[in-house]
Amino acid sequence: MVGKLGPHFMDLSLDDFRALLAGRRGAIKAFLLDQSRVAGIGNVYVQDPLWKARIHPLRSIHTLTGEEIEALYQALRQNFQDSIDQGGFAYEQNLYGQKGDWNCFEVGYREGHPCPRCGTVVVKIKTGSTASYVCPACQKL
Repeated sequence: MVGKLGPHFMDLSLDDFRALLAGRRGAIKAFLLDQSRVAGIGNVYVQDPLWKARIHPLRSIHTLTGEEIEALYQALRQNFQDSIDQGGFAYEQNLYGQKGDWNCFEVGYREGHPCPRCGTVVVKIKTGSTASYVCPACQKL
């Protein structure tokens, strides 16, 4: 059985993205990973955009400012475009069995490394059924 998929993130305008988030109260990361709300965003692709926008993954959507939503939108778009430009994620294969070259994480999957922005050690936390990598100084809850 195939469930209903939401619109693909790359098909959304900033206004569409704002409309999807309007009135929501749950955690931003859980919302972004819910493929019935917005398709295409996996755990690999959400880590650094949340960091770039300075948003903690457990932050409630209704507390996000307009500027934070725009920063997140722009960071997600850039992350996807970088991946597309490099043939996809390094551990994924395309239809021809070729792996991509995109494997550029600033905080994602870099537990114990310094945050590139402030130098604070990146930590791994549990967020629902997935792990998140956050800078405790840059991404306050």
